[in-house]
Amino acid sequence: MRRLPILWCGAALAVMASGLAAAQPSAGRASPCGRRCLLEILWSYTEALTDNKPSEVPAAANVRVTSNGRQVELGRGDVWGSPRRIPYRQTLVDPTTGAAIFYGVVTNAIRPRGAAASSPQGTDRWWFYVVRLKVERRQISEIEEVAYEGSSMGANAKALSLPDRVFDTLLPADEQSSRGELTRIANEYFDAVSGKLDYHKVPWHPECQRVELGVFTVNAVSSPGSCGGEFQNPAVRWNVVNRRFYVADVQRGLVLAVANFTTPPDLPHNNGSVVFELFKIQDGLIRQIQAFFRGNGQLHSGWGTGPGS
Repeated sequence: MRRLPILWCGAALAVMASGLAAAQPSAGRASPCGRRCLLEILWSYTEALTDNKPSEVPAAANVRVTSNGRQVELGRGDVWGSPRRIPYRQTLVDPTTGAAIFYGVVTNAIRPRGAAASSPQGTDRWWFYVVRLKVERRQISEIEEVAYEGSSMGANAKALSLPDRVFDTLLPADEQSSRGELTRIANEYFDAVSGKLDYHKVPWHPECQRVELGVFTVNAVSSPGSCGGEFQNPAVRWNVVNRRFYVADVQRGLVLAVANFTTPPDLPHNNGSVVFELFKIQDGLIRQIQAFFRGNGQLHSGWGTGPGS
């Protein structure tokens, strides 16, 4: 075998070294966290929750955590403990904002084979659960948990099993809306809830449904109004403030916002709460809405600015 000239070998090694350097993240610079990265981090979080091992959450040293609006230490929220399982699961991520959202149902109702006891404490507990994570440099810097153990308008956490797959469906390019349009349409809905915009001016899809903690709040026996028609009832009104947008998925037509639905002075019986509201927008029209929140109210979020923060 012929030997290569020494100068050629040196040049080849230099090229190889430069290629390897380009393939590796620069020192001190974190590689971007795309959809898969965010989903993997969210999986790590839910696994830590079910195993009750908060130390295994990929959290930054200065992570800020709130549970139902109160600042707490990681793993001190209502749903943490042992044992736990999460039978209902739905995820939303946005690489642009670094947001990872999890809608779920958490319970300690575990019945090992052949065992009569439902849980070590002898009491089954069920929570509606939603958590927002902010991921920076592949670590979680913010955790916003909302957990609700109760019933609202017949809502039953035990009844939820699989989320509606309409939220996973990819839209053809001609049915998609831009990120800005998604946010604008969601804001128009909030303006209608606040009584600031005639509901006829909100772009409704003829298939529109709104689901709240697993219960239809429109087109139902107890609330027959449509997604827009429900606003004919003057009592269906809250002041929607501190609107925070975290997910805008153009391909799937999704936009998720967290907002404070505060009680109007003239409607003191309208319970205020922090609401996670998910919209499916197709052809520029609101096709479906899904809401998670504490049915017994939550006046402060612990995040954002202005009223309710």
